[in-house]
Amino acid sequence: MRAAVIAAFLVALTTGSYFFGQHQGRNSEELKNARAQISALTTALEEHKNKQTSDAVALAELRVAESASRNELDRMRQQLSEIERAAKTAADRDRNRCLRLAVEGRELLDRARAAIEFCETNHK
Repeated sequence: MRAAVIAAFLVALTTGSYFFGQHQGRNSEELKNARAQISALTTALEEHKNKQTSDAVALAELRVAESASRNELDRMRQQLSEIERAAKTAADRDRNRCLRLAVEGRELLDRARAAIEFCETNHK
């Protein structure tokens, strides 16, 4: 009887140890998977932060270029206004009209070029 109790106790102890070890192994595997996911998410987050920084720098550069372009266009418009005031003949007026169209064309081209450069740089 005593041997049976000891044997039952040993079986219970062995079974308990087996299930405890199995539970610990499962927790260990889940912990490894969680660490791998955290590592992947951290890497993705760093990549997005770098991309965001790059986009912010490119946008700032685009704003500076756009401002310089606007200043140049304002200067050209002012010169054109002065030329138009001094125009006396129809030929002068026609020439001034062509100059005005050239200024508008340059403005549109500068806007398009800036947008294309921004897209090329930041959306490869």
